[in-house]
Amino acid sequence: MPDSRRQPPVPPDENPWRAAGLVTAIGAELAVCVGLGWWIGAVMDRDNGTSYWYLVGLVVGLVAGVGSAIALIRKYAGERRK
Repeated sequence: MPDSRRQPPVPPDENPWRAAGLVTAIGAELAVCVGLGWWIGAVMDRDNGTSYWYLVGLVVGLVAGVGSAIALIRKYAGERRK
């Protein structure tokens, strides 16, 4: 009887596509949050005649993006522990 050349299935927590999806989601969330924060700050600068709100928007967007990334990682890690 010939040996089967089929590989055993990859456990869900070691699936490379899940890891790639997580990294992509983190990058996209961070980019959207920072970009949205900058845009809102730039609009506020334009409307108020100031030149610092874009920087405030960048920082707030970065903090929101990092918080969102941490929540996403915790969700992913929590699913792996089950």
